[in-house]
Amino acid sequence: MDRFLVISGDGHAGLPPEKYRDYLDSKYHAEFDERLPKEIAFREKMEEKFLIKEFNDKWRAACGNDIFGVWDSAIRDKVLDGDGVAAEVLFPDGITERNAPPFGADVGLRCQGANPELLWAGARAHNRWMVDFCKMSPARRIGLAVIPVVFDVETAVKEIEWARKNGLRGVMLPCMTDGFDPYNHPKYDPVWKVCQDLNMPIHFHSGAAPAMADLPGAIGCFMMEYTFWLTRSMWQFIYGEVLERFPRLKVLYVEASEFWFNWMNTLMDIRASAKHTEGKLGDYRAKLTMKPSGYFHRNMWVVASALADRDTAIACRELGFDRVIWGSDYPHPEGCWPQTRAKMEISLGGLPEADLDQIFWKSAAAVYDLDLPALNAIAAKVGPKRQWLTTAQAAE
Repeated sequence: MDRFLVISGDGHAGLPPEKYRDYLDSKYHAEFDERLPKEIAFREKMEEKFLIKEFNDKWRAACGNDIFGVWDSAIRDKVLDGDGVAAEVLFPDGITERNAPPFGADVGLRCQGANPELLWAGARAHNRWMVDFCKMSPARRIGLAVIPVVFDVETAVKEIEWARKNGLRGVMLPCMTDGFDPYNHPKYDPVWKVCQDLNMPIHFHSGAAPAMADLPGAIGCFMMEYTFWLTRSMWQFIYGEVLERFPRLKVLYVEASEFWFNWMNTLMDIRASAKHTEGKLGDYRAKLTMKPSGYFHRNMWVVASALADRDTAIACRELGFDRVIWGSDYPHPEGCWPQTRAKMEISLGGLPEADLDQIFWKSAAAVYDLDLPALNAIAAKVGPKRQWLTTAQAAE
């Protein structure tokens, strides 16, 4: 095939907030009706603080109706065709977006201070809609279930089983456990087991960090800290022996900064060497059969969202393209769209075909259950031309 098969590891989808009512259990309708205007007002307030309302209004106006692909199936596929993308992994939207699920079940999925029953209700509403959305274009949509796992392991296991039975192909968990048991707690083992047995990869997406919105430097602090909270589960899974007990578990970190992982792998290996000052901590490696970086390179992947320059592509190469999945982050303004092909050329142009194949589809194929013949048929029509991208002069 003279075109690349491209699978985006990071896309966002969600209904206009009032339409989630149809997917909520009826006993939550009154609470939903009362909260909806307050949540919309809060999102508008956060938009002004975090993303600047004027910027977003101009962005949305420039995008026109194509931005409605966040919930409209036909527009979504048209946008993907224009981007040269055959399929994508679908996350919910965030608090500053206009398509976030109710009761806080958005991409930030903050559990501290939340009402567990309502957060679960919002998550189920989104999961039900996601099932319907994926059925409209099943080969192209890799839907994820939102799972507020920290509240109730048994409920989480049942929701994951339901999600898999109904066609979803992975789960999104809270990045921040916020005073609840961290992910190296053995109580979560039933969750890891069902995810391993059903091939439901676990995803952590950027969006959560300690709140400091009213303090000077809040945005800068957030930009420095979110990667830590996003990836904290990495060493919990590794040092906590989760990946020793569940060697086929798959864990993905999405929109996390590609530069972070090489450094963290090196640091984890150093910390696990029990040399010098670490030696006084005792032999905490006793039940690990590999270096920490070995577990990372066996069980974990990084979704490099919206690669925009050569430095990020170089970081991905150093990490290993077999650990990297390209992502567009549609429809967020920090993503590739609507200049996806131009940004591909800037960041990836001139790379060898083998490397591009790896981050465009082979890494994703190692993670998800995909209908590759169907996706190749789509890519044959819309995928980026191989000759164009491999011979493009990338920006240095």
